[in-house]
Amino acid sequence: MMAAIPVVVPALAALVIAGVRKLWSETQSRAPDVAYYIREAAKIAVSAAEQSGAAGFIKDKKEYALELAEAWLAEQKITVDVRLIEAAIEAAVYDEINKPKLAE
Repeated sequence: MMAAIPVVVPALAALVIAGVRKLWSETQSRAPDVAYYIREAAKIAVSAAEQSGAAGFIKDKKEYALELAEAWLAEQKITVDVRLIEAAIEAAVYDEINKPKLAE
């Protein structure tokens, strides 16, 4: 059973990621205004998490970013599936942090 874990875990992760991407795509097409707010919340949260993490104020940047984005969206009276926020945060991390590094 332990030998199957390295094979099963990445497969399950791929399924979850595919599901989140599909859900995000559907949200963008059905509710572009909501998708805009989710993207903005994610960008703000990722920037704040990076700064707070660099300063040593937080330990888990992803958790902090997720909490911050959820709180900001709640203030805007927007309630969405947490998986959408997670997907937007992952996209923002790629766009804001990883993509520029790959371009170098």
